[in-house]
Amino acid sequence: MPTGCCSNCGRVALKLLRCKGKCGGDASYCNKSCQKADWKMHKKICPVGGKSAQKLTFEMSHPPGHPFAELPNAAPVQAVRRMDAYGGSGVTILYSDHLGIEPLMPYADLLFCCDDVEDTCEKAQWMGEGNHPYEAHVTSPVDPRVMWLKPEEAAFNTEKYGDAVNALMQHGIITDTGKKVQIGLYPEKFPICRIHAPQTNTIDEIRRQQKEREDMFASMGFQTMHLGGGARSS
Repeated sequence: MPTGCCSNCGRVALKLLRCKGKCGGDASYCNKSCQKADWKMHKKICPVGGKSAQKLTFEMSHPPGHPFAELPNAAPVQAVRRMDAYGGSGVTILYSDHLGIEPLMPYADLLFCCDDVEDTCEKAQWMGEGNHPYEAHVTSPVDPRVMWLKPEEAAFNTEKYGDAVNALMQHGIITDTGKKVQIGLYPEKFPICRIHAPQTNTIDEIRRQQKEREDMFASMGFQTMHLGGGARSS
């Protein structure tokens, strides 16, 4: 049995029951009562019968004045849930090829100043494979000493990424829990939302990537200072 945090009540326990459904064990619970209480939320990524899991791809439109507003079509994207430096959840929005490569070509051309059509196609295909972020972070890590979040919860930065957060809500990818948290010097508190997407990485991967960044900076003569859950080079 895993050691961790209950997806329903948030209690940290040494022994948790891991879901054995189509989610692949993404959620864990104190007991069957917690599992039953959380089903309304969890079933979006763990459907039964012939039902489908929550769709994570959508199209991101742009208001007047946005750098992409003049492009001929909305951006085809996908939401990805990833672990943050505190071991909590976060959301990245990546470009997606769920509509094919052609809708990505105007974005590839604008972002990479492609030389010709062939170069544009290659860059668009690379973007569509989940290699390039539309928004790298629409969430902000929350120090557990400030607020303890459940495994599938995250604080969404509505100050900087309001349009993206609204789109995620409209497409059912996240649900507002009603909780809010103060992040840094932002004047407004950020909403805590439940993410209806499976986790795509682990804390070991986070640590490995952090070590790789530290080694890279060290090879360049920089010294790495650890601040809280992350690292900064000086």
